[in-house]
Amino acid sequence: MKGLNNIEKKSFKELRYIPFGKFIINHYQLTNNNILLLKYPSLAPVVKIKRTIISDELKMLLEDLVTNQKINTDLQKQLKNDEMLLFEKILKLSNLETLLNYKRHDMNIEDYYNRYQLLIGGMEAGNQSEEIKLELKTILNKFIKNNVIDNIEGFELIKILS
Repeated sequence: MKGLNNIEKKSFKELRYIPFGKFIINHYQLTNNNILLLKYPSLAPVVKIKRTIISDELKMLLEDLVTNQKINTDLQKQLKNDEMLLFEKILKLSNLETLLNYKRHDMNIEDYYNRYQLLIGGMEAGNQSEEIKLELKTILNKFIKNNVIDNIEGFELIKILS
């Protein structure tokens, strides 16, 4: 059993956390529980970003960012507005915003159409949450504003969602 003494033991911090700008991120909680948990390297909490349950989309974006050291715009487009704001806050506070030369990706009509299709698919699968309905209404209003769909048709769809 002499050989077991020579095994390098990793600390809890080394097992659970990986660098994320000036912070460290708990990759175990992120990967297994969809929990965003950022800390300073001293393991002190980041007061401005509390432990938060996040969507699969934001989890995938953060995992991809850690792995590839760049922002995957295709994954970024899938974020809801509140998670986009959280993502930007994380980048800014961790000093990754300047390091990655981050610029907000504004969605175009095609992006909104793809998001619309995704949300409709979720509703057809049985997810009737108010959050999805609200996002669909917002997208439909953008479609009406940009003459993607007829006003009457758009307002009828919004009424159905109400």
